[in-house]
Amino acid sequence: MNKILSISDSVLFVFIMLVSLFGLALLYSATNQDVDIVIRQGSRLLFCFILMIIVSSIEINKLKQLTPYIYIICLIFLAITLFWGHDSKGAKRWIIVMGFSLQVSEILKITVPMMLAWYFSLSDDKDISLKKLIFSFLIIFAPIFFVIKQPDLGTSLIILLCGTITIFLGGIRKKYIAYLSGLLIVFMPVMWKFLLLPYQKQRIITMFDPASDPLGSGYHIMQSKIAVGSGGFFGKGFLNGTQSQLEFLPERGTDFIFAVFAEEFGFIGILILLLFYMAIIIRCVYITSKAKNYFSKILSGSITAILILLIITNISMAVGVLPVVGVTLPLLSLGGSSLISIFLAFGIIFSVNRRN
Repeated sequence: MNKILSISDSVLFVFIMLVSLFGLALLYSATNQDVDIVIRQGSRLLFCFILMIIVSSIEINKLKQLTPYIYIICLIFLAITLFWGHDSKGAKRWIIVMGFSLQVSEILKITVPMMLAWYFSLSDDKDISLKKLIFSFLIIFAPIFFVIKQPDLGTSLIILLCGTITIFLGGIRKKYIAYLSGLLIVFMPVMWKFLLLPYQKQRIITMFDPASDPLGSGYHIMQSKIAVGSGGFFGKGFLNGTQSQLEFLPERGTDFIFAVFAEEFGFIGILILLLFYMAIIIRCVYITSKAKNYFSKILSGSITAILILLIITNISMAVGVLPVVGVTLPLLSLGGSSLISIFLAFGIIFSVNRRN
C-alpha cells in the first residue's frame, strides 16, 4: 500500500477510513442492529477501498486519455437502464451488472466533471468562450436527458450542479455568468409548469410548510427535524435514538442518516463530524492547489466542491432547509453506487497527488 499511497496522502487516507468505518457503526444503529445489512455494506466498502487503490495507482494523464471512453460507456449504460433497467415503483434507475445493482446516474457526478475537464484541457486558451460554453452544456445535458426519463429529477439537478461547478472552475467569463443567472430565473417558472411532476412540486411546497401534509409528503421532514432537535447538546447515546429505534424516521440508513447521527450524538457529535469532513476537504483543497496541470487542477477542484455540495445538500435535507432530493451523506449513508462514486473521486484525488 505504501507504494501506492505516499506519506503525504496518509492523513487524507486515515480520515476517509475513519469516517467510513464509523458509518458502519452508525448504520448498525440506524437499521435496528441488522447485522446482515452492515456486513453487506462492509463488503461494499472493501470493494470501494480496493477500487480507490486501483484508480489512485493510474497516472492522471492516463485517466485523462480514458475520460471520453468512460463518458461514452456511461451514456450506453444509461440507455440500457432506460430500456432494460430494474423497475422499482415505476422508476428504472438501476441496472444489474454481474449480479450487482448499479445506479449509473451516481457515477455521473464524477464522470461529467471529468469529461468537462478533459474538454477544457484540449485547448491552450483557458478562457471559456461561448462556443465552449454551449458544447459544455451539451456534455452535461446528454446524460441528464436519460436520467430525467428514469425519472430522477433530484439526481439530474445534482449532475447539473456538478457540471456547472466544473464550468465555473474552468474560467467562465463574468458576462456569461450573468446571462446564465438570468436564463435560470426565466426558466424556473417554465420548469415548475411543464417539467416537475406533481409529487416533485409537493416536495418543494412541503419544504416551506411540512405541517401542510404531516402524514404524507411532510412526514419525512417532520420526523427528521424531530430527531435532529431531540438530540440536544450531547445526544441520547449510541443505539438510544427513539425516532430511529422505534422506526418513526423513514430512510434512516440512506437519505436521513444524519438525523440518526444528530439524535444519538447531539450538537457536540455534529461538530466533531463536521471537523472530520473539514479535514478531508482541506486536504483535497491543498492537493488541488499543488496540481501540476490544468486537467488535474480543474478535476480535483471540481471533486472537492462536489463533496462539499453533497454534504451540505444532505444535511440541509435533514433539517428541512432543502426539499428531499435523494442525496446520500458521503461515506456514511447506506448504498453501493453512491459509495463507488465517492471512492472513485478520492482515487482521482490520490492520483493527482501522486503526480504532484
